[in-house]
Amino acid sequence: MLQDHRLRAFLIFVVGAASASLPASFWLYPPPITPDWLLAFVTLLALAIVGAILALKITEGGSTTSMEFVPQLGAIPLLGPAGAITLTLVTQFFTEFLLLKKPTQKAIFNTAQVVLSVMLASSLYIAFGARPSLEALSVAGTFPPFLVAVVGYFSVNTVSVSYVISLVEKRPFREVWQRTAGSIIVFDLAISPLAYLVAYLYVQWGAAALLAAIIPIIALRYTYGVNIELQQLNQDLLRVLIKTLEARDKYTSGHSLRVAERSKRIAQALQLRLSDVRIIETAALLHDIGKIDLAYGDILRQSGPLSPTQRELIRSHPQKGVDIIGGVRALDPEVLRCVRHHHEWYDGSGYPSGIAGADIPLGARIIMVSDSIDAMLTDRPYRSALSVEQVRQEIIRNTSTQFDPLIVEIVMEEGILEEAQSAFERTVYVHGRPAVALD
Repeated sequence: MLQDHRLRAFLIFVVGAASASLPASFWLYPPPITPDWLLAFVTLLALAIVGAILALKITEGGSTTSMEFVPQLGAIPLLGPAGAITLTLVTQFFTEFLLLKKPTQKAIFNTAQVVLSVMLASSLYIAFGARPSLEALSVAGTFPPFLVAVVGYFSVNTVSVSYVISLVEKRPFREVWQRTAGSIIVFDLAISPLAYLVAYLYVQWGAAALLAAIIPIIALRYTYGVNIELQQLNQDLLRVLIKTLEARDKYTSGHSLRVAERSKRIAQALQLRLSDVRIIETAALLHDIGKIDLAYGDILRQSGPLSPTQRELIRSHPQKGVDIIGGVRALDPEVLRCVRHHHEWYDGSGYPSGIAGADIPLGARIIMVSDSIDAMLTDRPYRSALSVEQVRQEIIRNTSTQFDPLIVEIVMEEGILEEAQSAFERTVYVHGRPAVALD
């Protein structure tokens, strides 16, 4: 209930502040509405609409990035706060209500937070000594304030969106920010000087010069888009591959997918960087890839205890996995380290290297816990699944010996055991409940 009140209060604040920003900008910084000013406004508006149409969908976190912020920011040194805010209001109305046709409440908030972002950016631009002009732009005098304005713009934009999502999803703010903004903020910041170039070109050569700006905007959009799509395709292909390999045995079906999702959840709860979360998720997906070797087939289906020879053989599967995926150049080397060491124990009694504590890659320590949870919650050839309470007691009993205490603490505090059981109960397989691979 508290979060509902906080969410409502924040939405009212953002919409109220954005609503007041337009008349305030005209009162504090009245623009010279001349034919030249109107021409610049219409030209930048057209460029903003093109940017909105070329919006790029980022599936992780449901976020999008588009090039419309380029003319919105470019309007600040040309048109001033009033012109930039008006341009943003019109552009966002087109994007949210007409192009994307989002629900009214969401469209209003999205429009308001972008307007608020532009208002702060415009104010910072002027506060740091620059003045809007259609006639001359001194790079030395206007570019540093423009960079400050850019930082202000993206600070309000990403923080406001992430804060609302964190309240709605009841997730830590930092985790949500990494998920929704982390994948696009570097790209957006990197190309933000293009907005200044747009303004500079307009001052030098007029509206026709902006036509040239469309070319790099389109090129950057599609270059980044292809890169994102390739990353997503590679991840999807990995999932399909692992799912296909595991489908041959009911005791392994779905195991790696579940371990990957749980490892990702733990990594996010630890508030790791988005890039690190992705590395850990990929390593968890591939952690048992070595077991596709036919040498392990009989061992994996065996219902009785393993012989010393069999136990020694099964302990070779992490290195076998590294041998299989080691030639994939697209994989981060940390993925290989996590796969190799995902059976190391926190006290140093694991395998293959017997390393302990912080010497074990964090991703490997996370996978160890996730893998064990899945093993205990599912049926095995030699025993039935344990209850959530039995799993909890087993994890606590092995804390600081097999498991990293910090990761165990996260698992307990975040209710990850209950989430794992709930997700498992919603999964139906033709041949009964799926189970995990051997430790």
